[in-house]
Amino acid sequence: MHFETEFLLDRKHLEECYDQSLLFSKNRPPRIKLMTLLVAAAVLILLFGEQQDILAYFLIALALVEFMSFRYRRAWWLSRQVWSRNSGNIIKLIIDDKGIKTQSLYNNSQLLWSDVAEVAETEKGLMLLLKNGGHNYLSKQNLTREVIDFIKQQKQ
Repeated sequence: MHFETEFLLDRKHLEECYDQSLLFSKNRPPRIKLMTLLVAAAVLILLFGEQQDILAYFLIALALVEFMSFRYRRAWWLSRQVWSRNSGNIIKLIIDDKGIKTQSLYNNSQLLWSDVAEVAETEKGLMLLLKNGGHNYLSKQNLTREVIDFIKQQKQ
């Protein structure tokens, strides 16, 4: 089997990737203890420190960044991806008997079938769960029914 397609790595595609990957990621709880410790240390520095106000404000800012990164994790992730060099570029996807290759202007990668532990189907795509604990998402918009069946057969 040899299949090639191209797609635009745009915000819509990245939103789909995030939303579908969320089903397979471990829900990380907010690090309340860290935020509390940072704020408590800042308050202690403000109360008992003589010239360390800047350190206290820095610790409060760190606690705020930690809170914002949890509260707005989807927007945070999407922003980082949209700002990346590959965003807005055409990505070439090649699926064959060896694995999956992606080629773009700035990044070329290959995922071998032997590195994939499981293939799970979502509403809008396929989630490749890797042996190293990672996961990769493929949108069904870019795949034919035959290719989807081929990928699912690789890990049955």
